[in-house]
Amino acid sequence: MDESKGDMISKLRKSVEALGRNIKTPSILQRQGILPPDPKNSIGVPVGGTGVVRVLMYFIAGLLVVGLLLLGVDQWVTPIFQRSPGSAGYIPIPGTDLSQNFWLTPASVQDIVVGTPAPPTVVPGAPAPPPVLSVQVIEAQTSYSLTMDVLIKDEYPQQLGNGQTQRVFFTMSQSVENPSLRIGLDNSKNTVYITCFDSNGLQQSVILDNVPIHVPFRVGVVISPYAIEGYLNGLLVQTRQLNTTPIAPTSGDKIFAPSSIVIGGKTLSNQIKVLNMRAFGYSVPASEMKGRMDDLFTKEQFTQISLARY
Repeated sequence: MDESKGDMISKLRKSVEALGRNIKTPSILQRQGILPPDPKNSIGVPVGGTGVVRVLMYFIAGLLVVGLLLLGVDQWVTPIFQRSPGSAGYIPIPGTDLSQNFWLTPASVQDIVVGTPAPPTVVPGAPAPPPVLSVQVIEAQTSYSLTMDVLIKDEYPQQLGNGQTQRVFFTMSQSVENPSLRIGLDNSKNTVYITCFDSNGLQQSVILDNVPIHVPFRVGVVISPYAIEGYLNGLLVQTRQLNTTPIAPTSGDKIFAPSSIVIGGKTLSNQIKVLNMRAFGYSVPASEMKGRMDDLFTKEQFTQISLARY
C-alpha cells in the first residue's frame, strides 16, 4: 500500500510540475522550495504569466468548451445552428445566404440585367455612366425563386388600354411584350396572378386572392421544371403542376423596373410600388419563405423619398 501511495504522489508531483511549465508560471511545489526552479535556457529563465494572461487563457478555454457542447447538442439533441434563414436553429451561420437583394430604396429601383453585363462605355470628359444592376444567381437556372414587397396605393381600375386586364408590376424577359415571368394585379379586384411562359408562349398561372390594399405585402414565387408555387406574406397559397417547361432566365434577360413596364404608351404598374426584390438560384422551401418575413418593408420605407423616380 505504501509503495502504491508513493507512486501516486510521484505521478501527482510530475503532473503539477508539467502544468506549471505549460502556463509559464512556477508550480506550487517550486514556490514552496520542494522542487528546484526551472533551469535557464537559451533565452533565460521562463517568465511567470500575469493574471491577465491566465484569465484570457481560461476565457478562451471556456469558449472552446461551450462551442463543443453546442456542437454536440446540435448534432444529437436539437438544432442550435441555423444553416439557412428560416431553417431550424437559433444561431445563424454567416455566409449561408446565397440570394441577391435589390431595390432597397425607391431611388434604387431600375432595370436588372440577368447575367454579367458588358462594362459601360466611358466617354472622356463626360459624366461616368450609372452602375448597372445585375443578377447572376438565377441565370440559366431551371429552378429559381423570387420575392418582392408590394404596395398597392390605388385599388381602383386604371386606364390600361390595348385590352390589358392586369396592372403588371413585375416582368422578366428580353422585352416587356414577351415575358417569361409576369406578376400582375387584376384591374377589377385585388387578385394577383403569377404567370410563367414556355417557349411556345403557353401561359400557366397561380392565383393569390384578397391581397392587402394600402399595406405592404410580400409576393413569393418558386419556379421549377415541373411546378410553380405562389406565396403571400411567407405562406404558400397555391401550387400548380406544369404541363410544359417554363423558360429559364438567360443572359441578357431583364427584370424590368415597374416604371419600365409600358405597353401602348400606358404604364401598367401605375399606383403600384415594388421594393426589396430578392432572387434565389434554387427552389426556396416553405420554411425559408416564412423565416425571411422579418424584413418585410414598412409603408414608410416605400415613401421615404417622395420625389424618387419610380
